[in-house]
Amino acid sequence: GSSAGSLTGTALRLGVPAHDLAASAQGEAVSAEGAFLDAFAEEGPDIPPFDPRRALRGWRLPSARLIARTARRPWAFRPTAAAMTLLPAGFVDIASSADRLGPRLGITWPDGLWICAARREDGARTVFGRPGAPEATLGRAVAASCAIPGYFSPVEIGGVEYFDGGVHSPTNADVLRDESLDLVVVVSSMSAAHGRSRTGDGGVRWAAHRRLEREVSRLRSTGTRVVRFEPSPSTVATMGMNAMANDRSAAVARAARVDAGAFAATPRMADRLKELPRSSTRTSPAA
Repeated sequence: GSSAGSLTGTALRLGVPAHDLAASAQGEAVSAEGAFLDAFAEEGPDIPPFDPRRALRGWRLPSARLIARTARRPWAFRPTAAAMTLLPAGFVDIASSADRLGPRLGITWPDGLWICAARREDGARTVFGRPGAPEATLGRAVAASCAIPGYFSPVEIGGVEYFDGGVHSPTNADVLRDESLDLVVVVSSMSAAHGRSRTGDGGVRWAAHRRLEREVSRLRSTGTRVVRFEPSPSTVATMGMNAMANDRSAAVARAARVDAGAFAATPRMADRLKELPRSSTRTSPAA
């Protein structure tokens, strides 16, 4: 998972039923298995309005590591990710909330959970939970993946600062390319179905859609089947411009459920999902 998706992935891997995720978003009671969601709501940081003037202070110079990385692999240069490394540190501390939530998450990292973040120094993607990745507590990894540059303070893990994995990609689906999975299901809330959106954030959604197209192409080139869920125009309109608007959560959850249900019921998708094995001998990654 990336950004808010890291929360969803963590909840699912901790045994929270999907219907509890919907109930929580709509302000309804959750089951005993979903108590983690109430804990997160209690320990989560206050989310003050963003003040654009804060982004005008203390911009950083490009780091030597960013320059060296770009020189070594110019074809992999990501202008957006590079620009995010230059922003001043955000003003909302999310790491402290993650540390308070830590005891409720447990000390064991859930099997198959991969959480994407980016190094603040050079914007390089880091996939916590994947073999060879830096060690991190679950709470800190989730916080790092959610730390929007310039708004949330970077999250330190092992002496290195990390921020939102969404600066690399809103979906990061391509990290599963070499996993030999039966099916990859991508939930891409930041893009739009068919790529086009008439809302004010249409350009951002188009870019996210095009990025997802490339990631899906890489997955399919390995023989992996892919199902992707993107919001319809009506759901995009319901979401509005502010993805962090709590007063829209219930309406968005209802719209997304209708969208996803209609898409999954189409003959092509129904047949594809029906072919999935009912059980597995291993836990597949949720990235």
